[in-house]
Parts: sequence; C-alpha cells; structure tokens
Amino acid sequence: MTDADVTKAELETSDDDFLSGQIKCLQPRNGFRAGVDTVMLAAACPATEGERVLELGCGPGVAALCLTSRTGAHVLGVEIEDESIDLARRNAERNDLADVVKFIRADVTAKGSTLEALGLEPESCDHAIANPPFLTEGEATPPPGDVRARAFSGPADLLAAWVKCATRMVKPGGTLTFVHRADKLADLLAALEGRAGGAKIFPLWPAPRSTGKAATRVLVQATKGSRAPLEILPGLELHGRGGLIADKAWDVLRKGREINISG
Repeated sequence: MTDADVTKAELETSDDDFLSGQIKCLQPRNGFRAGVDTVMLAAACPATEGERVLELGCGPGVAALCLTSRTGAHVLGVEIEDESIDLARRNAERNDLADVVKFIRADVTAKGSTLEALGLEPESCDHAIANPPFLTEGEATPPPGDVRARAFSGPADLLAAWVKCATRMVKPGGTLTFVHRADKLADLLAALEGRAGGAKIFPLWPAPRSTGKAATRVLVQATKGSRAPLEILPGLELHGRGGLIADKAWDVLRKGREINISG
C-alpha cells in the first residue's frame, strides 16, 4: 500500500475504541460499522483459549478481535468485501493479534464449498458467530452504498445459506451464536431447524423491562446435533432509567465481560 493509499484510507475511516480502548479498530465512515450488536455477539460466544471460532461476515474484524482479547480463542473471519478484509487485517496487526486472528475473503453463499477450497475443513471449528443481514431484498430501503446495502439485506435464502455454512464448519456439539432482529427471529429459528437445536434466545432490552419496551435485538445460540428444547432467557437490559447504560451492559461493552448464554 502506497503513502497515498494510506492517506485516502485514513480519510475514509474512523479510528474507534472498543472495550474501553483494549481494542482499537479502523472502520469505514460510510460502510458497515460495528457497534453494540457486534460487541454483544463477541461476548456471547462460549469459546475458550485455543479453541477455533469461525465468524461469517466479519466486516472490519471488531467482533473477532473483541472475542480473542477476552478468551484467547483463534478466530477465522470470513468477509466478501475486499475493503473490509483489508481493514480487518490492519486492525489485527495494530492490536497485536494477527497471530491468532485471520481474515479471508470468501462468499459463504456461493455454490460449492468456497471455504473448503481455501483449506477450511468441515467440522473443524469449535464455534461459529455471525451478525447476518437482517432483511430480505425489497422489505425496506437499504442505506446508500453497495457495502452497506449488502450488510443490510439480501436474497430470501441468504440467512439459510449462512446458517448452513456455519453448521457445516462447526464440530458436533459446537455452538452457533447469532445476533439478529427480534422481529426476524422466526426466520432464524427456521434456518436452524434440523441443523442445530437447543436454541437459547437472549433478548437485548433497550430499556428496563418494566417500561414495556420490546426488545429489538436478540442473541440466539444453538448447539449442533442437540435435540434439547428451545429456551427463552431473561436477557440483558442495555439501558437503565434515564437512558444511562445499565451496569451489566457496561461490564460487557466496556470491561469485556462475557454473556453466559450456555449456562
């Protein structure tokens, strides 16, 4: 990369702190940007040191880096956008995590096994995480720009393709963890049917539950090969009264604490 390329990249990105500055990541100013959903997803993965985690749609690598910094797990991030992969690799290097976090460009929805062609064997990962596009094409007007639009919505079979890929790459007994829109929960559960069971639904409440405000996001974790029944867990309140970040949410977002969905 030339000096001119670096200058252009810096003008088009912001340098953001996560986990109270433990992780610093460049993100596109006008593309997909990681936020609360991303950190919560990383906090919910039950990986331990040395285990292998696959992240689909890794963007600039924020979830992978937050997860690795907390657990010591090895993460492979997969992303279709070249610009995002470039940023993710730079972010891994600047956080001194390039030895345990790798990023590759691949289309997980392509026919045939793109990941296998790149050397990733089926059932070689202990866990998988993803923040898939929430909507199908035509449901709503996507944000401007190809990258943001692709992160926002996709074809009707896109979610099922993501789940299929994640399940194929995870070992029996391994977990699949997703963050998704609450009003699209049925679609995600349908995609998991017959592939992973024992789904646990963990709502992310925007305000105290006593206010009656509905959860707009959910974390969903299922286990490959499990036949356990579905569970709905109490979840996590993101804000207290007055709009301040709730203590437990603060611990996750700022201190890097885990969200224990597995129990």
